[in-house]
Amino acid sequence: MPAESYSKKNENNNPSPRADWEVAIIIVAYEGDAWIPDCIESLKASTQINALVLLIDNKNNTKLISGEIGSLTIHSFKTPHPMGFADANNFALMKVPSSVPNICFLNQDTLSQKNWLEEGLNCLHQNPQLGAVSPMLKNYQGTDWDKEFQFLLKNQPDFESDWLNCSDRRSVAKIHLVDDIPATAMIVKTEVIKRSGPFDNIFGSYYEDFDLCMRIRKSGYHVAVSPQSIIFHYSGSISQTKEARRKRSRWVIRNRTVLKIRSSQGPRWLKAWRHLIINGSLQTLRAILRTPSSSPLRSVALAHIDLIGILPRLCSCKIDKKKWDQFLEEINWESFATQHHSLNENFTH
Repeated sequence: MPAESYSKKNENNNPSPRADWEVAIIIVAYEGDAWIPDCIESLKASTQINALVLLIDNKNNTKLISGEIGSLTIHSFKTPHPMGFADANNFALMKVPSSVPNICFLNQDTLSQKNWLEEGLNCLHQNPQLGAVSPMLKNYQGTDWDKEFQFLLKNQPDFESDWLNCSDRRSVAKIHLVDDIPATAMIVKTEVIKRSGPFDNIFGSYYEDFDLCMRIRKSGYHVAVSPQSIIFHYSGSISQTKEARRKRSRWVIRNRTVLKIRSSQGPRWLKAWRHLIINGSLQTLRAILRTPSSSPLRSVALAHIDLIGILPRLCSCKIDKKKWDQFLEEINWESFATQHHSLNENFTH
């Protein structure tokens, strides 16, 4: 991603800082006409928080707006070309006035519920060591838990069944500490993301949020979900066609492998060999046999071709960190993160 695609200095209409903004909310719209009006309207109705909203036109949107709506101040921007989720959010992130104390990444296919934003911000305010928080995610109708979110919670080290079973949210803990939260409606302290760095563009789309959570935790902060905070999520608004679903499958396989190599223990070259050769062979066999939950063979093959293309970075922590540092320099991250010294301390994949 060229630096000029991100840099604040090339934008003449970036939002001017306002002292009353408690949070900057970034919404990336990708073919979002079916989702954005309800997303914005529900957000407006759900909160009294004074918030800056950065609405990003990432492809084929005709219903984006700017102006004052309720307690929201909306600014719309267009990306220079369609970007992955990581790049599109970073594009917006570089436009956030550094004086805004919190940043929220909000998916276009969400329906905000009353006070979810207030609850999340209260969690951050009341817990100095908490770096990022997510609401509980339900499906778009609000009838059950979002399946991917439910699966994520159940795989957290300290998960307890009552996290999902408690009917009276007022009686449960204020927060549940976890390792990972999705960027569906993630709220991060600005001071924390200055230390951890932005989304890593190696991911494009999918798993960039878990990678960010890992860096937040390595920076010495906690990550949590707030049981008092609820949001509805469709999950899959950009994967409506067969080709889009195949593309998603390819990126999920690729990026899950990148994250596993980075996060697990042991020599990087050995982990890369195990994931690419052994796990890759098993995935290919399952795709050929079309076993339940297997991915399309084309998606598996293209994902592993992608991984071979970044093999030096997967096999070497030194090369990986060098590429990360180059990326931060290219996007002029230091202009946003005044605590530049911390950027090299927390990339320890």
